[in-house]
Amino acid sequence: MKTVEITKESGIPLMGNIAFGIIDRGSSLLQVRPISTCNLSCIFCSTDAGPNSSTHKTGYKIEPNYLIEEVNKIIELKQEDIHVNIDSVGEPASYPDLEYLIKELKKNKKVHFISMQSNGTYFTKDRIDRLEKAGLNRIHLSIHTTDPVQAKILMGIDTYDLKKVLEVAEHISKSKIELLLAPVYLPNINDKELENIIILSKKLNCKLGIQKYETYKHSRKPKGIKKQNYYKFYKQLEEWEKKHDVKLTYQKGELEIEKSSKVRTTIDIGEKINTPVLEDGWFENQKIVAHNNRNITVKKCSANRGDKINLRIIENKNNIYLAEKI
Repeated sequence: MKTVEITKESGIPLMGNIAFGIIDRGSSLLQVRPISTCNLSCIFCSTDAGPNSSTHKTGYKIEPNYLIEEVNKIIELKQEDIHVNIDSVGEPASYPDLEYLIKELKKNKKVHFISMQSNGTYFTKDRIDRLEKAGLNRIHLSIHTTDPVQAKILMGIDTYDLKKVLEVAEHISKSKIELLLAPVYLPNINDKELENIIILSKKLNCKLGIQKYETYKHSRKPKGIKKQNYYKFYKQLEEWEKKHDVKLTYQKGELEIEKSSKVRTTIDIGEKINTPVLEDGWFENQKIVAHNNRNITVKKCSANRGDKINLRIIENKNNIYLAEKI
């Protein structure tokens, strides 16, 4: 997989793409995605990330000062204080400038909280200490089993070291960074292990946010898994809550996220544009172009970089733009 470094000079705006940049879904939480690549190939991955990806040939890494500048611009357009969540379609902690990014974003007085997602493999005790000093408030740590053999299977890589990740989890729990364990519930695969993770969360005195397994067009679908609807999912969570005397379900008001106005869309659905290709897209046979301070993904396009193409916008929800060539 090639990795594209996105700089200010690249001409690629940082709003418009699901794989990198800034996403505003109309709340006080702002998603910041500095990098798209991942070191694992989880067998249940919803984005088909990692070395075993069959759909992604291009990854992205954003130059930190460009990202910081653009995040601050978006924050100024929002009315309320902002919770920045550093997440990714891959592994956020693989971003080499993570500590610098957090430290600089925390300088913005409207940023009251910074959280991040991680599989934990890029963490050491020393790096956790540096992230704490930089101002990170919470880590959502993806641990899906306490069985080291099953962990290697679920993570899709033989070198996955569950013991190391658990040691890091314990170190986080003793730091000023809030720890939240975030396993994905895989019915018929890790049911029993989730109860062990519940016990682990009580031992570490940390929060637990069990995630529902979801699939999309390009998601990985492990054999043997039983998909469940939301009723069955929450029914199971409620059973575990009673059995283990632990909180697993949350109301909207408890999530510390408020609705707010969205940053306005700058390109309308149906709008026709003539513009040059800037870079390859996240999926094969896609290209990235720019217009009105947004980047746009063009589907089913084999044009070369620099070629001017005609396109029509077909999606613009949450300032994430898709277009078709015409």
